[in-house]
Amino acid sequence: MISRFSIKYYAILLLVLSAVTPAWSEDNNPSAVKVAYIYNIAKFTRWPESTWKGDKDPFILCSYGEDSVSKELKRLENKKIIDHPITVIEVKKDQDFQYCHALYISTEDSRVYRYLLSQIDQQTVLTITDESPFFDSGGFVNLVRENKRLRFQISNQQLSNTKLILSSKLLKLSMLVD
Repeated sequence: MISRFSIKYYAILLLVLSAVTPAWSEDNNPSAVKVAYIYNIAKFTRWPESTWKGDKDPFILCSYGEDSVSKELKRLENKKIIDHPITVIEVKKDQDFQYCHALYISTEDSRVYRYLLSQIDQQTVLTITDESPFFDSGGFVNLVRENKRLRFQISNQQLSNTKLILSSKLLKLSMLVD
C-alpha cells in the first residue's frame, strides 16, 4: 500500500521536474539539464523585497567559468524569475559582481572559488556550483551526480545565514549537507 507521504513526495517531485524537463529533455544534453536545474532552483527561491528597485528590473544571473553549462546559460535570457526577465552576465571584472542575484561558479581552483565568494553578498546572492570540491567553503547549492542522476545539495549552514528563502518543495528534493 502506498502511504500519503509517498504520494505527496512523488507529486512534489513531479511538479518540480515537470517544470525542469519540457524545454530541455529532448536534447539529452547534460549541460542543458543542469541549466534547467539552475533555472528551477532560482524559480523556487525568494529574494528580499529590497532586491529590486522596480517591478520589471532584470534578474541578473552571473556566470564564472568556461564550461559548457556557462555557455548554455544564455538559453535562459528573457525567461522570468518572479516577473523579472533574466539577463545572463559572464563575470569578467570585479564590478560585475555587484549586480548578481544568482552566481553560477565553475572553477577547479580553490583560491579563485574563495575569491569569488568574497566578492558577493552571500546573504542575498544564490551561489550554485557544479560538482565543486570546494562547496563546503561557503557554497549554497551544488549540483552533483548520484547513481547516474543529477541531484543538488543545499548547505544548511548557508541556508541559516542567508536572507534568501527556499521553497519547502525545493528543500524536500535536495540533499541537505553540513
